[in-house]
Amino acid sequence: MSNHDTGFTGMTRELAVGAWRGYRVWRMSGARLIGWWYTTYEWVPAVSEAACSAKRWNLFKGSRSRHPDLPAPHRDCRCGIYALHDPWDFDDGLPAHIFGFSDVSNVVTGVAAGWGRAFRGEYGWRAQFAKPVALYRTQYFGEQVDRIAARYGCRVVDRPDDLIATVRQQA
Repeated sequence: MSNHDTGFTGMTRELAVGAWRGYRVWRMSGARLIGWWYTTYEWVPAVSEAACSAKRWNLFKGSRSRHPDLPAPHRDCRCGIYALHDPWDFDDGLPAHIFGFSDVSNVVTGVAAGWGRAFRGEYGWRAQFAKPVALYRTQYFGEQVDRIAARYGCRVVDRPDDLIATVRQQA
């Protein structure tokens, strides 16, 4: 798999079975969680399902879905819902070397559970289904994080250690 801007080099191409927890970054919009990389993707309160928006060009058929008959994620594509294996130092902000951004306004970090079709890699996983299980409340976004957590049915943690403990729990 090619190295995408998400830092998921070393992503295995073999399908994995199971359920995992990992670290995520979301944008907050009101009481909604929006994807960080794909800002048009809104997480739904129950379970979010990955969909592939990748297209390929066929000389005779024009633009068409990259893998129309298979659910995301797919082996030869970058689709899927991503999360990281390892935490970062929450006091120093978000890991710009992985996420490739400098603006952290309206951002919340947290833990997501993922399952279904999945591919695991050196830095994280990408799965077919996912849902937030915990959000990290900072002094800047406390009330908004509380509203979002209530909408998505996930817990709120105030300490990085509690977020780390949440990842270590069974998915």
